[in-house]
Amino acid sequence: MFLITTRMLRGASDVVMVGGQFAAMLVVSAIMAPFGWVVPTARDFGLMMILGVVAMAAFACVNRSLKLAPASVVVPYQYTMIVWAVALGFLVFGDVPDAFTLLGSLIIIRGGTLYFLARGRW
Repeated sequence: MFLITTRMLRGASDVVMVGGQFAAMLVVSAIMAPFGWVVPTARDFGLMMILGVVAMAAFACVNRSLKLAPASVVVPYQYTMIVWAVALGFLVFGDVPDAFTLLGSLIIIRGGTLYFLARGRW
């Protein structure tokens, strides 16, 4: 939904787009916070600030890519986010991907690839 909405609003300025994305994240986080809130340490705050800067740059890059190229060209490259998430989860947190993670990733990537191939817009 994020990519579709971003593509539909491609005429908006980058600042408005990134600001809207951060506002949406804030609302969702505020709704979910009471269910798992842990008081962050000073180190956590520092890491969250770094995450905020990196996320803002990432959102700006994704927004720009969807303004400059058709979604059918951009979205397949975003499947690499799944690979990066699994790899970094393993390397940083020691999470070993289970069969459901691998199967779900395969379904998402294969389904998207087949959709674009069926439409003939790869």
